[in-house]
This record gives sequence, structure tokens and C-alpha cells, in this order.
Amino acid sequence: MDIRELRYILEIATQQNMTRAAGHLYISQPALSKILKKIEGELGVPLFSRDGTTMVPTEAGKILARWGKKILEDFDTLHQELSELKQMERGRVIFGVPPVVSVLDFPYIIGLFHKAFPKINVQIREAGARSLETMVLDGAGDVAISMRPVLEEGLNELLLIRDQIACIVPCTHIFATKKSITLEDLSTVPINTFPEDFAVHQYLLSKFSAAKLPIHINITSPTSEFLIQVSQMLGQICVMPAPIANHYGISKMVVIPFEPSLPWELCIIFKKNSFVNDAAQALISHIQSQILLPPIDML
Repeated sequence: MDIRELRYILEIATQQNMTRAAGHLYISQPALSKILKKIEGELGVPLFSRDGTTMVPTEAGKILARWGKKILEDFDTLHQELSELKQMERGRVIFGVPPVVSVLDFPYIIGLFHKAFPKINVQIREAGARSLETMVLDGAGDVAISMRPVLEEGLNELLLIRDQIACIVPCTHIFATKKSITLEDLSTVPINTFPEDFAVHQYLLSKFSAAKLPIHINITSPTSEFLIQVSQMLGQICVMPAPIANHYGISKMVVIPFEPSLPWELCIIFKKNSFVNDAAQALISHIQSQILLPPIDML
């Protein structure tokens, strides 16, 4: 017995008359009788007894009608919710954003998305890029922003932003007049940057390790503004993506690139070989449409 046949049985139970039920269902009375006989044969019990032209539900018929009504209500609700989701009338997307980039255009971009799809619930998760990669891979999030290279192999990535990591140097620092800073230069002084679960931190460690140079990380914080302020107060160098530093319009400090440059590439990540719901797909497309990829040489 399928959903269509269940509707037929419930209509017979409601009308208690085969002819009226057939009329409401827009099928012939013989066809409806044939379907009833088939279902009773499958179940092995009679569902109705006849009293003249009246169809009286048996005990089995009453049980089927009671549970069948609930089943149809749930099925109709399911169909409605799926239909609303397809039309973007509902839905939820869990979106991971590193605090590092939340100061850029992402609040504005999410605001525009909400205006376009007001009934989609967007839940923001803030964490370091590497933690967000694990979140998406484990299915605890739908979409996230991460930094290349993405370490988890089970993730798709779509490039969004291409820029550089830079040194933010107090104007009183001995490096303040430099046009560029090398890893060798930086290995001689303390620096401040993001915590260990942030991609920038791990990227710096890998670069210094590959160059066989020491790195002296003094203060770490997930908050860009805090890093800039404490570096200015202590007269120390802060290392972060150049667009983050430029966002604050810092004074008494200068932004100096690395030589050779250290690229900073942001991408959208989502799980490979896995279903991406319509709300998440809409968010991905929206973010891509709002961010124009700049040229590699930004400094």
C-alpha cells in the first residue's frame, strides 16, 4: 500500500460511501472497489463492512484510519517543507568564519544574503581556519572560509581572495624604513600573531622551518585589533594578512611586505562527495558573486 492508496482508504472511511468517495477522488467507483479489495488482500483483514450503501469501518479499518491520518499529515508536512526549501522559503546553513576575516566584508555580505533569503537561518561559527576545516569535514558545519593550503584532503575549495601576509611595524622600529622584510630579518626579533589553530600561525611555522630559521612568537591573540594595539605599545612587529591591517587604518605603524612574498589566499570550503543543501549552495554562490578576485600583487 502506497501513499496514494492510503488516501483512498481514508476517503472511504470519511465518506462511508463508495460512490461519494470515488467522486471526491475523481476515479470510478469500480476502480476504487478494486483498489480496496487489493489492499484488504495485502493486509489479510477486511477494512469495511457494508450496511446497505454505507461502508462501516471494521476494527482494522478504524486502526488504519487513525494511523493513516497521522501518516498523511506527516507526509504532507514533509512535502511542504521540501517545497519551501526548494523555493528558499526555509532552510539553515552553518557557516564558519575565522575571526581574522570577519572584519572584512563578510558581515555586509551575510547581511545582503539575509535580505535576499530572509527565511534562511544562517548560523555563524567563528574559529581558526584549521578548526573550521575539521568542523566541515566532520559534518558539524556546511560551509566555511579557510586559508590555502587547505590541509584536509576531503574538502572542496573555491578561491575567493588573493593577497599577501605582511609585517605591521611600529614607526619607531628599526625595520620601519625597509621596503620589504625577509624571514632572516624576522628571525632576529620577537613577533606577535594569531594562535596555533590559525592558518597564518601554522603557515609561518612551516616557512621558518623550511628555511631552517628560528621564530620568536611573543604574543598570540585571535583578535586582530588587539594584536595591532599591543604590538604598537611594545614596539614589536605584528604579522597578519595585509587587508586585515589596512582595514583598521592604523597610525604610527607601517605595513611592509615579505620578500619573497608570502601569499594569503582565502577560499570557500565544503565537504567532497557529500550532499550540499540548497541553502548552503545559495550562500556559496552569493559569496562568490560579492567578492571580486584581485590581482596577486597587492602591495
